[in-house]
Amino acid sequence: MKKRITIFSMIVVFVGIGLGYYFGIAKPHQEAVDNFNSAYKPIKEKNKSLDKIIQDAEKSLKTNELPLDNSTKANLDNVLKQSQNDMVIVPKIPTKTSDINKLIKDLPKTVDYSDNQKSLKLALSNFKESINKNKLVTNPSSDFVIKKLKSIPTITGVEAVTESNDPNGSLNKPGGYTSAIYFTDSEVQDQIDGSDIIAKGTDAGGQIEVYKSPEEAQKRNTYLSAFDGAGLFNSGSHEVCGTCVIRTSSKLTATQQKELTKKIVDSLTQL
Repeated sequence: MKKRITIFSMIVVFVGIGLGYYFGIAKPHQEAVDNFNSAYKPIKEKNKSLDKIIQDAEKSLKTNELPLDNSTKANLDNVLKQSQNDMVIVPKIPTKTSDINKLIKDLPKTVDYSDNQKSLKLALSNFKESINKNKLVTNPSSDFVIKKLKSIPTITGVEAVTESNDPNGSLNKPGGYTSAIYFTDSEVQDQIDGSDIIAKGTDAGGQIEVYKSPEEAQKRNTYLSAFDGAGLFNSGSHEVCGTCVIRTSSKLTATQQKELTKKIVDSLTQL
């Protein structure tokens, strides 16, 4: 009889230990795990959505394609870093129940990436658009430049140089332009002598010089800068756009030069 009581007592003890372990350790731990997964599930989904845009931005930046406006690249890089910093990190589930509950307690009440996504999409769109614009003005053909110049209302005539009538003798030579297009503009009031548009030169309106690389265009632009404010030798305004040097007549006012240059840039880079 005593032996039966002893066995029964042992069973009761083991059952008690088992129930104590289940209700005191196993069940609370499983509940903590379930609460953790429940709390972090929507965050994982939001992270996944934001991460997709982040990956698109990273991919675009790694192509090394050049934008027309370098600030669009810098802006995308800044917005990308901010979005990466704002993303809530989903940790691995700890082994201790207390640590799990602490993570749940410390979880942000709200996680909203809508502003990040909006800013990132806009920055990425502006960057890609600037890349496409730069492609338009990277060693474009003379036909493309002529077409774009003719769309500007004040430009009254356009003529591309050939090797036989190139005033500078630079066409297709090493470091020289691949094409050069002179144009006349109705806002130039002075009488400019010359048998044709090329003979009249930049004074009659301006000129677009096209180079193979941005470096060659910038070198030409630096050379022209030496004549700024040089009186009779002043060659007018000049600005680099892609691999093009946009020049406008010294006979125009500074405001007219600026406005005409902007119209030309807008036309050349219109997608």
